[in-house]
Amino acid sequence: MIVLRRGVQWLRAEAPFVVVVAIVVGACAYLHHAPGHWRRVSGIIAVALLLAGVLRLFLSDAQAGLLAVRGRVRDGLTYLLIGGLILAVAIHLH
Repeated sequence: MIVLRRGVQWLRAEAPFVVVVAIVVGACAYLHHAPGHWRRVSGIIAVALLLAGVLRLFLSDAQAGLLAVRGRVRDGLTYLLIGGLILAVAIHLH
């Protein structure tokens, strides 16, 4: 019971990270079932990174959890830059 309670507390504390990772895992599962749709999957992964960037910019260090690596602005802009580049390539290749 204590382990379950700690797991739920961790999940709440790391909710932004869990959401971003869940989107990426869902995209990978979609790619596994539909291998020909890799461009669509790269777009979904780009959206996950863009979401991570927005969350990192607007949440405090404590709220961002594992999304926080360095400073808020540096993390947010890095996530947004990488997500934007991946999305641009996915759109260009589509």
